[in-house]
Parts: sequence; structure tokens; C-alpha cells
Amino acid sequence: MPKRQAIFLSRWGPSTTVNHITNYLSSLKLQYLQCNRLKTKFQSYASFHKEVYECDLQLLLDASFWPEGCLITEIYGKLRKDQISQAVTSESPVNLPESNSSTPTVSK
Repeated sequence: MPKRQAIFLSRWGPSTTVNHITNYLSSLKLQYLQCNRLKTKFQSYASFHKEVYECDLQLLLDASFWPEGCLITEIYGKLRKDQISQAVTSESPVNLPESNSSTPTVSK
């Protein structure tokens, strides 16, 4: 079984769902993908925990792939069940983050 790595994805519009993110990532043809919407402190944005095989991690960390304004960073440690807001995946249209031209895409 290949090693898995996780990223934190944030600053998406509050109505963005796991399905939106999963569909957005479909063009990357990832070998494995687990997506969880996280509970956030404020309801003005959405954040996600994405887990992929280590060999696909660099595809997710490429800032040019993501819409402007997103925050992308690696996560270390285990995701607790009490941090998860939504963990369902299926087909639905992509919901891009709310436009904010003064906030660049950030990849750490």
C-alpha cells in the first residue's frame, strides 16, 4: 500500500462542498483521493482536508492549478472525526472560491 499524504485547502466560498472539490480535482487523475470538509471557526469560508498517495502530492501543491485566493499547505498528523463537517463524494459542478483579486494563491 503506497504512503498517503494530506493537504489543507482553504479560502473557498462557504457553499463549496466535498463534491465540488472532488470534481475540480478529477482532471488530475489521482490514484487515490479522500476528501473531507472541515469545520471552520467562521462561516464565511470553507476548508478541506485532502489525502492522496505521496506520488501525487506535488500535483496538489502546484499553486498554478488552484484558483487565485486559495490557501494550500501540507498537513501532518491525524485528522480527528470531530474536525470533519462533510465527507461525502459524488458528481456535482465545481464551485470556485469567491473572487478576491488582492489575495494571491498561497502554497507553503
